[in-house]
Formats: sequence, C-alpha cells, structure tokens
Amino acid sequence: VLVQHEGQRDILLKKHIKSQILKNLFVLQEVPQITNNPNEEFVYVGSLNKRKGFNTFFEIVKKASKFSFKIIGQPTDRTSLKHYHELKLFSNVVLLGRLNHSNTINQIANSKALISTSPMEGFPNIFIEAWACGVPVISLYVDPGDVIKNEKLGGICSGSTDKLLFEMNEYRNRAEFAIRAKAYVENNHVLNSNKIKEIDCIFSDVQYSKN
Repeated sequence: VLVQHEGQRDILLKKHIKSQILKNLFVLQEVPQITNNPNEEFVYVGSLNKRKGFNTFFEIVKKASKFSFKIIGQPTDRTSLKHYHELKLFSNVVLLGRLNHSNTINQIANSKALISTSPMEGFPNIFIEAWACGVPVISLYVDPGDVIKNEKLGGICSGSTDKLLFEMNEYRNRAEFAIRAKAYVENNHVLNSNKIKEIDCIFSDVQYSKN
C-alpha cells in the first residue's frame, strides 16, 4: 500500500497493514517568480461545495470584513451556489471562477495565505503549490502528517473558526516564510535524482517481497 504521509501510515499500522510513503510530486518549474510586493488577499481554491467546507468558509468571510478574499472555483451544490451569489455583494471578495492551472498558481503566488476549510483530505496538492510559491496554508481541519505544525508551514486550527481568524490576523514575515516553505517542497516533493532512487527502492522492495 502506498500512502501520502506518516499519519496515513500510522493508521494502517494499527490495522496491521504495512505501507510505504510516496509523497506527492511537484514540478518546481511551474512556480512563478516570487516578488517582495506585499499582498493582503487570502485565497480559497477548489470545488465549492459542502464536502470541501465551502459553507464554513462562507461563514468565516461574514465574520472577517477587515480581510480581503479571492475565490477560485465554481459551486457544485445548491447551498454553495446560493452562498456564491451572496458573496458577489461583498466588497472584500473577488470571485475568479474556474481558472486553468497556470493562472491558479499565479493567483496563489500573489496571495497572503491559502485558506482551507475542507474537513477531510489526503495530502492536497494545492498545499504544496502554495508552499512552493512561498505562501502559507491556514487550515481549519487538515494537517497531513502534521507537516504544517512540524515544518511551520502555516496555521492549523483544529476545527476552530476563531483560531483560523486569529491565524489570519497574526501571519507576518512572508520573506522568511517563503525561504523555509520552498526549501520544504524542494526537499520533499520535487522529482529529482534522490526522489527517483526512493521510488525505485519502493518498487524493488515490492518485487523482492513478491519473490
């Protein structure tokens, strides 16, 4: 069994299932040049529906009139569609709709932080893309393998919207963060010679076990 992070591995071990960690891979060349221009917008990216926590995000926006938001994605259920139309009336919200991957990365790179309100994920690629751009992730629920906490890659809020709003208000020092976040991505998610050897060992071990 291949898993994305240590947390998934530990869950399987409790069920006496062995697994190997294969971290998500990222093409670093896709990241735009990071500038030193401060940006005050928070970005929300993904499918806009209840399963991804868009309803919760809507409630957060209502409480956070002093912050600016941009939203990438389209609503996919009736309640989210209603909230989406309501957000058109908010002066601090820009609705960008569905964007291609390149434009999405550019929008993330020009954001203060990525906001995630999804209650359940494996290891979202969008987190890695944000870190590669030097942008922190402020996550309401998900911290895959405790990487946000352990590597100091943003804020993890344990389901508390008040904590999320606090983290949004407290984030500072983007230049220092960008160096650390990009280094994490380079060391863990970029396909290089070391990563190729790691993947080769995984499949060699599988073949050896089979024989």
